[in-house]
Amino acid sequence: MAQRAGVSFELDRLEVEDDTLVVSGFWTGVRGLRFVRPTLVSDDLRILATLEHKPWAPSADAAWTAAFPWDGQDIDADRLTLAVSPQVSVSLGDGGALAPVLPAGAPPTLKVVTQPPAVDEDRRDPEPAPPAGPEDLLRERDDLCRRLADAERLAAQRERQIQHDAETAQDEAARERAAAERDRDRALQQLDEAIEAREAAVRTRARMQVAHDEALAAREVAEAELAQAKAEREEANAQRDEVLLAYRALRLQIQGEHADQDRATSDEPGAEPAADEPIGVRTLPAARTVMSELQRPRREQKLVLSQFDLWIMRVLGTVAAGCFILLLFSILRVFL
Repeated sequence: MAQRAGVSFELDRLEVEDDTLVVSGFWTGVRGLRFVRPTLVSDDLRILATLEHKPWAPSADAAWTAAFPWDGQDIDADRLTLAVSPQVSVSLGDGGALAPVLPAGAPPTLKVVTQPPAVDEDRRDPEPAPPAGPEDLLRERDDLCRRLADAERLAAQRERQIQHDAETAQDEAARERAAAERDRDRALQQLDEAIEAREAAVRTRARMQVAHDEALAAREVAEAELAQAKAEREEANAQRDEVLLAYRALRLQIQGEHADQDRATSDEPGAEPAADEPIGVRTLPAARTVMSELQRPRREQKLVLSQFDLWIMRVLGTVAAGCFILLLFSILRVFL
């Protein structure tokens, strides 16, 4: 309740805006009274008004407004007291007065009247206020000093809290930044490793492709050489069979001719072998030459072989034997 008689305050607005509690309304009965910096008392906490609405002189034509720092707590008007001078302090709750029901989210609007206001449409005071005395000025000075000390203590506390919160936030930001930089460096390193691994895989794939092509080419060459070796082997086998066949036929023919010659020689009285004829040596003709002769039909008459014919047959047999040995050697070289 106001200490000065005839003073009333009609509350028009009480809401929180940007961490400040805004109090707005109309004063009556404060003519000739000088307002000091408003103070909002909440329990044992005294909050000084910001300098946004300075000076706080009341006006009959406009609403009086003051803003106080607020930490976001719920507003309980019954526990709030507004002091604008040593003689004027009003409670914003007005005891058990009921506040109007408002929609959700709408700012509360309370009307608190400390005394029944005088019926005056022009909001004029019925009588002038007496001038303040020395004792009032001393009490106002002491009150102002006390409020100033409380405000300085509150400001220092808030400043320390703000500084501590700022340092904590700065340290947390530095830690998060360092962690983000480490994650970025790790991601860049993994990216570089992935690029190097990809390049190595591409090079390995290229080498494997070249080796694959070379292997295919070598395989084709080996297959061609194998086919050629098989053809040469088949040809050598055919030649070998032909030579063996010719050799066997020739041997049988020569054995028969020698038997006939021996019989003819034994039948001639006093026949002696020539001195220049080697004894026990037999010559074989070439297999291909003899083969054509063997395939011819035999004549009915008996041929008489001379010494020259025998020498020719021996030379041909020797040549055929040499060819056969060379053929076997060639076959062994092909397969070994």
